[in-house]
Amino acid sequence: MDSLSDVAEQVYQLLSQSLEFEDGDAQISLREEAVRLADLEGDLKLQYFAREVFVRSCIFGGATEKGLVAFAWLLAQFDSNPGRFDQWGILWKYKWINGVICDFPQIPKTRIYEMLDDLEQRALRAGYGLRAVTNQRYRAEKFWDNREKAIEYFRKLQELPEDDLSNCPLCETDERVNFAIYCGNDEQALDLAGPILSGSEKCGSVPHRTYANVLLPLIRLGRQNEALGYYLKSYGLIANNKSFLDKVGDHMICLTLTENLAQASALVEKHYSWTETNRDLFAHFRFFRAAWLLFEVLAERNKWINLNMARSFPLHSDDSLYECARLAAWFKEKAEVVARRFDERNETDFFMRTIAETLLLKQLSAPFPLREAIP
Repeated sequence: MDSLSDVAEQVYQLLSQSLEFEDGDAQISLREEAVRLADLEGDLKLQYFAREVFVRSCIFGGATEKGLVAFAWLLAQFDSNPGRFDQWGILWKYKWINGVICDFPQIPKTRIYEMLDDLEQRALRAGYGLRAVTNQRYRAEKFWDNREKAIEYFRKLQELPEDDLSNCPLCETDERVNFAIYCGNDEQALDLAGPILSGSEKCGSVPHRTYANVLLPLIRLGRQNEALGYYLKSYGLIANNKSFLDKVGDHMICLTLTENLAQASALVEKHYSWTETNRDLFAHFRFFRAAWLLFEVLAERNKWINLNMARSFPLHSDDSLYECARLAAWFKEKAEVVARRFDERNETDFFMRTIAETLLLKQLSAPFPLREAIP
């Protein structure tokens, strides 16, 4: 019995130690070990608690696929043990899961709709409203490129009352910013983003994502100085967290279109290896597409580039010398492979259409030295 108590103590020590780290690999590793030890202990309450905190670290630390598996276990135990575990807690995490599930093209649309319906039924039975699930339905339809339905859900979302499953105020504002961008209203998006961009408040993903989201709208409006300023503010917030791989892609595009090509190349050097461990294919698409645009631009200026790429990079060169055109072709192909998988699942051509339109971004290119940007 003492050995079992010792194991439980180790679990709590690991979970306590994990709090010393920001979202990311170190925290995930400690909590994954805590889950392993909790399973050895065999105490259901301990196993459940360890996985609860593990799921959070996976979703916000860049190991979403592990979070999906752990959440499935939690949901099964919640259902098998009525009244034993916190109802709000499982619904809150279910909301997270529905928010990322579209990023995995191997999961069919029918299954995603089933999960949304399940979340809705559980929320209603628990006495909550439809705001949280409507938000996720909006995001799903947006992902399928079903614009009419997405807008319908967003409008409905704004009419629904908030409850304890609603996002935090910062995330709600960020959602409105994203919707304005989605509708092509860059000026409105920046107006809505004002309180986030000028404030000091933050949550797990805001202002991190908001800073990245406004980069291209600012460039489209000819406000390169502001875009680079927000890049400087944003990058430090996301540089060590794989869950922001998609936003690294946004940064690369911003740097490419302002002709800060050395800095954009440095992001490829540093973050390509994330694609080997982050399993979120939507993030892969965003990163590969941005890298393709960068090397297309570089190929118009130079045939070769020096890059310090990891040995695991399929085109790895021992002398660190790479042909820009070959890199562009390779990253384009990687983006297209992912795009086809999403389009097949989504029953649309949105991702391949996005690739077809990518090089049009070069029309926005205007030199602005990063050193002159005001953070």
